[in-house]
Amino acid sequence: MVSRMLALLALAAALLVGLPTAAHACSCADLTPALAVREADAVFTGTVTNVREEDRPGRPRVYTFQADQVYKGTPAARITLTSNADSASCGYPFQRGGRYLVFAAVSSTGPAVEGVELSSGMCSGNVPVDRGTGPLRPGDERKAGHESLAGPVDAEFVQALGTPQPPAAAAETGTVEGPLRADGDAGAGDVWGWVAGGAGVVLLVGALTAAALRRRGSAAGRR
Repeated sequence: MVSRMLALLALAAALLVGLPTAAHACSCADLTPALAVREADAVFTGTVTNVREEDRPGRPRVYTFQADQVYKGTPAARITLTSNADSASCGYPFQRGGRYLVFAAVSSTGPAVEGVELSSGMCSGNVPVDRGTGPLRPGDERKAGHESLAGPVDAEFVQALGTPQPPAAAAETGTVEGPLRADGDAGAGDVWGWVAGGAGVVLLVGALTAAALRRRGSAAGRR
């Protein structure tokens, strides 16, 4: 009888110890750089400028990044994405002011926030990196974080990322404005605008001159 009670107590203790571990664990398989890039829709380095907590329990956090180098996806200056607020759900805890190499994807099963398409998580391969704005290079230091992307920043790592693009234009959710034109570089619409404006001035001057001549001729006739 005593042995049965001890066995039950041991089983209960094991369950009590095991449940929190299972509830709070997020297990990620190690990623190679090439696999992390292939599975992502957007890959960029950027600094977290804003963190928004949704007002309903269970809703994800919304992170806004000032991107400095874009390796995959639309080269926008500002990129917004979501991640689960709970690390047990594999949410990635991006820190405001921190710079990261970010892997994000458009996923129908990810945390949904209206107007935000991209999401990322602890198993996506995100890596905290040193401050700066330049492309990652072999030998760059990786800061300690919640990486699932294994290995140092070496030549293979950088080659897998590919050649980055600098952000083309500011955008709130990863879309880019139309191409900018330098001052003085007149497009076809501007040229036709000047032509139409000049023609209007010529017609107005001609009409005023003709009216003046008619008035002069009428005055001479009355004499």
